[in-house]
Order: sequence, then C-alpha cells, then structure tokens
Amino acid sequence: MQNDIERLQKNFAEINFSQKKDFIIKLKNQLEGKHSPRHEQFLAECVQSYNEEVRARNAAAGHAPKESKPKMTDISPDAFAAALATMLSGGGKKPAEADIRGKLVGKWQRDPEDGDFYYKFNDDGTFSTNEFEGNAPGDILLGNFTVGPGGAILMQPHEQLKFTGLMFSQEGNSLIITLKDGLVFEYERV
Repeated sequence: MQNDIERLQKNFAEINFSQKKDFIIKLKNQLEGKHSPRHEQFLAECVQSYNEEVRARNAAAGHAPKESKPKMTDISPDAFAAALATMLSGGGKKPAEADIRGKLVGKWQRDPEDGDFYYKFNDDGTFSTNEFEGNAPGDILLGNFTVGPGGAILMQPHEQLKFTGLMFSQEGNSLIITLKDGLVFEYERV
C-alpha cells in the first residue's frame, strides 16, 4: 500500500494544475465505499494542495483578499470532491432538465462575512443576483436561465456574469461557483 501512495503522490506532483481536479475526482470515486485511511488522508492532502494553488494563483493575479474585496472561502475536501464528481461524472443516468432545474431553484448565499452576495433562481426560469461585473452596492441583475445540452446551465445576460463554472454538491445544499478570474466560492442554500 505504501508503494501505491508513493506512486499516487508522484503522479499528482507531476501533473499540471488543470489535471489535478480530474485526479482528485478519480481518486474520490475509487475510494467510495472503501475504508482506506491512508488513501483518504492522501485525498485530503491533494484537495488542500489544490486549494493552496488556487489561492497562490489568485494572489499572483492580483486577487489577494483585501478589506474591500470578498475573501476566497475554503471548501471542505468532501464538498469539493463531491461537487466535482457530481458535475463531471461521465457514467450513469444523466440528470433530466427538470431535475437540474429543481436543484437550482432557490436562493444561494455565500458567507455573510463576505457581504450579502447571492444568486436566486426561480421556477419560471428567471434569476437575480447582486454579484456581477461592474455592480455597485444595491445593484441587482435580472435574467433568464435554461438547462441546455449535457446539463449545462445557460444564463442570459451572460456577458455581465463573471463565473465560468457552476457545480452542485451531491446533497444539493451547496453550490460551488468558479469565477472567470479563477476564484472559487461556495454558496449555501438559504
């Protein structure tokens, strides 16, 4: 088992940043239903390393947390891996549009210490948010959303939204949004 962990550590160290998410997802899926404390510890280390690299990239891009800017919240290793696995799972039954819409409908808010940032998705296919490019305090962006091919969530007006990825946790109580600048935020259902 030690050789297996060493091999995995070496592989993780050699792959590039964009491949690390896939590596974490694969490892999480392989460990599901198995009890291997050493492998689970290694998975937690991978997630921690990935989160640290995200923070370093944010700082290098000039997005270090400041008083006036929201801080990047840490996502628990389980929430991160579960959300990625849910979004990227290639096998099994594909969720129907109604299932995805049902999971999305509601108000999602991130850590109140960051400010009152939210996304609200309605049954009628409309949404509102106060987190968009160029917003001033009190501004709200209204738009429409649909579930497209492959379960992709399409939002209009997309040109003002600043996220590139949107993922659910398996339990449906956590929404993880990746912004264009690489910041990652976890929203909780209100």
